[in-house]
Amino acid sequence: MPRVNILQRVKTAEGWANVALKRNAKGQICWPSSGRYLIEWRENGIRLRQTAGETPSDAVEAQKRKRLQLEAKEAGLEFLDAGQNEDKLTLAKAVHDFLRDIKTFRKPLTHQKYEHILELFSEYTAPKSEVLEITGDDIKRFLAWRKSKGFDPGTTLYTDRIILNNFFTKLGIDNPVKDVPRLPRLRKRPSAYTNAELKKFFAVCDEWERAFFVVALATGLRRGELQTLHWSDLDLQSRQVHVRAKPQYNFLPKDWEERTVPFADEVAAILIKHPHAANCPIVFPSPKSHLNYRFLHDRCKDIAKRAGLDPTEWHLHRFRDTAATRWLRAGIDVRTVQSWLGHESLATTQKYLEPSRETEKQLNRMKLPF
Repeated sequence: MPRVNILQRVKTAEGWANVALKRNAKGQICWPSSGRYLIEWRENGIRLRQTAGETPSDAVEAQKRKRLQLEAKEAGLEFLDAGQNEDKLTLAKAVHDFLRDIKTFRKPLTHQKYEHILELFSEYTAPKSEVLEITGDDIKRFLAWRKSKGFDPGTTLYTDRIILNNFFTKLGIDNPVKDVPRLPRLRKRPSAYTNAELKKFFAVCDEWERAFFVVALATGLRRGELQTLHWSDLDLQSRQVHVRAKPQYNFLPKDWEERTVPFADEVAAILIKHPHAANCPIVFPSPKSHLNYRFLHDRCKDIAKRAGLDPTEWHLHRFRDTAATRWLRAGIDVRTVQSWLGHESLATTQKYLEPSRETEKQLNRMKLPF
């Protein structure tokens, strides 16, 4: 009788793994209360696997069906499996179901990234249409194609591999991404604007622009936090801004953590004068009084251009980098800055601990002892 083993997909400290089911002293399988199962067999010396459902009965049925199929093949007979088509999982359906979960539990920007990469991957691997047809070589060729288009292996391709790995891991099958070498991640050092650059930038701002970018610089809020900021989030008397979830915009703070960030009196004075848009709770709405990230992005570039600065170097997120750097250089302890920025890891905040220009001057004044 052909050997067909049942495996369970389990999560270990090192990640997901396919493990054999435990047996008691009599050799009987000790079925877990729940899980994802696979069957494993060999053909022509090659180990093969396929999904086998989420219940013990599904797994046993898949094992029996595969044994019958292998026996028929050994006897030179054609095996007609009534459930064969039902077991096939198309790539299109798998992507659709996976993206539905991403849209429900992740942020809109994350969903957009996943949707873009998975749709590109589906188009690239055509005419393959079933999940189990995808191999590690398909993924390697896809990443090589992306690299040929000029995308950086240490940033973009690193993220592409993570997206594909998460997708195939979620399916509970033998993940083809494991055959693709891990790409080293390039972690770019944060870069802060200098006081001279900021002075030029703010010199050409109108009152609305000045208010928005002062808040960005003074609070270090992320793009989505600035975009969805309500007047009710501002406590001008206590000089604080509260970062809160906004279900109506499908917005959640990063790492699902709300927080409070203080700001100076001069920032409060600017906000007191800032006009309220009619029938709009948003502090910095687009001209049509709704959320529009491109509007804020383009406004930043336009101001830089008017100030004679390089527009390609001006981004909303860099104001956050600048806020963190200014706080640390002013002597505010790193744990407090971590809380204000909403960083889950202290190491993420510590990357802003760079020498100031004054520190560099002090270093240059040190003379060698000869």
